Amino acid sequence: MRQRSLPTMPPNTAAQPDSQTGQRPAWVRILLWVGAAFLLFNTVGVALFVVSGPSIGIGMLVRLALVGAVLALPLWKWHGLNVLHTWRNPKIASFTRRDDPATGGFLFEVEPARAARMPALPLFAVGVFLLLNALLAGTRSTGAFLGLYVVALVCIGVGCTFVLPGARARKPVKVSVSAQGVQSGDINMSLESVADVGVSHGGLVVDPDPLMPGRNGVSTAAMAGRHMGRRQEKRGYEVTIRADGDSQPDILAGGLTEDCAHALATDLQKAIDRAAGV
Repeated sequence: MRQRSLPTMPPNTAAQPDSQTGQRPAWVRILLWVGAAFLLFNTVGVALFVVSGPSIGIGMLVRLALVGAVLALPLWKWHGLNVLHTWRNPKIASFTRRDDPATGGFLFEVEPARAARMPALPLFAVGVFLLLNALLAGTRSTGAFLGLYVVALVCIGVGCTFVLPGARARKPVKVSVSAQGVQSGDINMSLESVADVGVSHGGLVVDPDPLMPGRNGVSTAAMAGRHMGRRQEKRGYEVTIRADGDSQPDILAGGLTEDCAHALATDLQKAIDRAAGV
């Protein structure tokens, strides 16, 4: 193991938000509230219809199962629940480090940034609205149900492409570093086997070239897509740890902003070096 001078670690470390963070524009907050009210209104309307409407037959059960599958797959299969659990988190990730009396080492508590909500939220609102109306139309016409269902599927699918990249790792985590090793969730690695701690980006790939609209540039739709990709890209960094002899690293924490990810990786390496006596 290479020798290095041991840096002095302060009692506590945290990634600080940058100076660009601030309140959302008023129009964005208004749009979010209008979308939430819109969803609530239509959900209550459909619930009243189902309760007071005709009896539920086999056809209605099939339609309900199809609607439920569209909503359940992103939440459970593709880890959308992590996006919901961190919905109210700040848009800047953070972590704290404290002494851990139980292990005699350090405990890192990491909070990811929330996923970028725009334009996913309007797409989800429209998709859910169409699904609810598909259930209403389905009582009269199977064709009307299928038409609305397909359009809703497209809206929800496009919305998922904005919030689901990196969703699997977008959750609060605790990382323990001590003489017993590095422990976090399913990861339990001895200090001797730690090869390196690094920062990766498993979300959207963003083209670094400048956007040039026009006949010889990119379309307005492509510009909008790249802009929204950058919004999500800034919150999709991951801190990884790789064991000696393994080609693929394990993710310790995800859903991080760049400054937080690099600060966390640096402090973790210092804690590992201290626990190993380097």
